[in-house]
This record gives sequence, structure tokens and C-alpha cells, in this order.
Amino acid sequence: MRIVFDIGGSVLVPDKPDIEFIKKLSYELTKVSEDHEIAIVVGGGRTAREYIEVASEFNASEAFKDYIGIQITRANAMLLIAALRERAYPQVVEDFWEAWRAIHLKKIPVMGGTHPGHTTDAVSALLAEFLGADLLIVVTNVDGVYTDDPRKNPNAKKIEKMKAIELVELVSRGVEKAGASTVIDPLAAKIILRSGIKTYVIGKEDAKNLFDVVKGRHSGTVIEP
Repeated sequence: MRIVFDIGGSVLVPDKPDIEFIKKLSYELTKVSEDHEIAIVVGGGRTAREYIEVASEFNASEAFKDYIGIQITRANAMLLIAALRERAYPQVVEDFWEAWRAIHLKKIPVMGGTHPGHTTDAVSALLAEFLGADLLIVVTNVDGVYTDDPRKNPNAKKIEKMKAIELVELVSRGVEKAGASTVIDPLAAKIILRSGIKTYVIGKEDAKNLFDVVKGRHSGTVIEP
């Protein structure tokens, strides 16, 4: 299979880089790459949001703040490249053609953000579409898709399986601005819908067993085309 991994920045760097988790994740990704072609997109997470909030104090434009976020995502991507060592393409990939070339060199391409207005969720979905991926795996700090934000609403219920159109309807309530955070952003959900990419949304614990996840064994959410 060809698989794209969308790894949330807050999973890698909650307050500071989670070194033990990055080691475990890179081991799992390396193991999966022995049997499958994989590509990775890394988000900016909390760090990016903190920088964006500060930039807002200086009345920076949304596009300018997006560029700040992109730089943070690429710094996070470099951490993962360091952990993957010789298995990774040696620099942060900045466009889909370069990712395609890296895969054909038998390396793992690792990307961050690309353009203002596109979250790394959207980049991941677009990359999966571009590469003709069989599976998109979203690793987030929430262990699946819920009916509401479980961090704010204790009555929110996890959805074990859903259609892509249902995901679009659920996340369309989100706010589309620099640094906005939903389990999957609305643009990414629409790309998943149009391209028919099977998607898993999993949490940090499942990410420690990616070899099982790619076989469908996980406690997250399955999004069917």
C-alpha cells in the first residue's frame, strides 16, 4: 500500500518535544515503511498557535500568520527527519512532486505546511490524492472523531465509523483562520470526500503501534469514502 501519515504538531511537541514518543513513532514508521510506501506531513500544533497569537498582537495578516505556522511545521518535520535517520529524505519536502521523487528513491518524504490557507490536514489530504494513496492516517491528540470536542464537552461521543460526507458536515462548524484547530479541518474533509481516500483518525497511544493500525487494528475512527 501507499500510505500518507498526517501527524499533529501537538502530538510531537505538546509543551516541548516528546523525545521518547518521537523515538517510538519513528521506529513504527520505519517498520511500516519496510512493507509499504509512506509519506509524512507534520503539523505545527500548540507552538504554531502560540506564535500566531503573538503575531496577532502586532496586527499581522492571516496570510502572514499562516507563513509563521508553515515555518513551525517545517521545524517539527526536521525533528522527525532526524529521528528517522537514513530512512528519511534528508530535507523537508516542500512540494508534492518532490515527495513523489523521494518515494521513488525509496526514501520517506517528510513535509510541513506548503501555502497560506492550507492547514497540514489539507496538505496531507492533497498529498494522498496526488500520490494516489490507499490510506490516510491522521494522528492527533484526540483519539478519534467525536460528536463534539471531548476536551470541552464531557458528553461528546466517539464515532467509530462514518462516511466522508458526514465528516464534512461535522467539521464545517469549525472556524477557518490561521491556527484554527479541529480534529480535521473543513478543507481536508472535502478533499477526503472528493478523492475517496479511506482515512483513519487515531490518537497518540494507537500511534505507538502503527504496524497494527495499518491493518485496521486501532481504537480510533474509520472514515469510509
